[in-house]
Amino acid sequence: MGSSMSTATTPLTSASPLPSEPALIQALYGGLTNKEGFHDFLELLTESINGCAAQLSTMRKAPVALEHLWHAGLSDEFIAWYLDNNMIEQDVVTNHAVTQSPGLFRSALPLLPDFDINEDYSRWESDQDMLDSAWLVVHSTDTHTILLTVQRTVAQGPYTSVELAQLNRLVPFVRQAIQLAEQLDQRNRVATSLAGIIDALPDASFVLNDQASIVYTNKAAAALLQRERCLTISDQRLSFEEKDVQNAFVRSSVQVVRASMGKDLYRSDTLILNRRDRAPLLLVVRPIESEDLQLGGALVSVYDQRDRQFPSAELIGQYFSLTPAEAQVCADLVTGMSLKDIAQMRHKSELTLRTYVKHIFQKTNHTRQGELISSILSALMH
Repeated sequence: MGSSMSTATTPLTSASPLPSEPALIQALYGGLTNKEGFHDFLELLTESINGCAAQLSTMRKAPVALEHLWHAGLSDEFIAWYLDNNMIEQDVVTNHAVTQSPGLFRSALPLLPDFDINEDYSRWESDQDMLDSAWLVVHSTDTHTILLTVQRTVAQGPYTSVELAQLNRLVPFVRQAIQLAEQLDQRNRVATSLAGIIDALPDASFVLNDQASIVYTNKAAAALLQRERCLTISDQRLSFEEKDVQNAFVRSSVQVVRASMGKDLYRSDTLILNRRDRAPLLLVVRPIESEDLQLGGALVSVYDQRDRQFPSAELIGQYFSLTPAEAQVCADLVTGMSLKDIAQMRHKSELTLRTYVKHIFQKTNHTRQGELISSILSALMH
């Protein structure tokens, strides 16, 4: 059981494909959503290349240990025996593969003369009539190796160079599928670890990864999406009814994620989601730091005045040491009003209001209205 790698002698494009290549590629990518993972792909691969068993394994390098396994053609009894007796220590291909870099399929036969295996493992190979393995190092890091192997019996014969070349046509697809699987797995781990925290938040909240894809949505957000038309989820991304809001969100999410990775001083932003005949929603985008979001991410919170009491001018003035007039401007901005709207309602000129905002920025150390609103909501919404 195992896999590893080297360099190819036959260009991928010059090899003839396996007759089942389209079905193999379809089964491979199907493993990303199949509840049985890559089992169907391994089963079809075994049949297509005239093998007896196949495994896709994640191995720890030091000490060598099996951490995850998809397989086809192996009995539960064999897997139990292999694990209980730590047979991985005697696995020729695995022990060689964990020292290699990612590459193409190779035969295991050249490895056998240089490896001293114990009596139990030798007896198993003899009992099973095992002869050869085609092995591939799919991915390798400092600590782990992902291995793909397909075994053959004596009756099936050794792998030929033509057969290895046919398998090598699949390598780019295998490598891409495994990379996607790891990204999906990371998304699931993030969802699990952040779920308790995000679900405890009273407001609709979304967690975005470094590519602004949604990795978790809390219950309040799911309810919001059911009743609102100004925002939806499309291909795991937030999508907005208004084009200007969509463009503004793209800019904000990019800058916020960069800030979460320590690459920017940008702190947060607030977007106004207008609704017909109702007060607007406020969408706040903040950097989020988590060990699970290794490359940074963002927390998106949506505030609805219908469900929550927003901070009063008095409270804002006390917290940020603002004059009553300045605090009232902040309170109005937090409800989603523009300076033009505030000017009409408060019977003041926009120029006067802009002067207030300039003073507010100086006192609160902000440079943008969106960041100011975000800070007010973060500090005073509970």
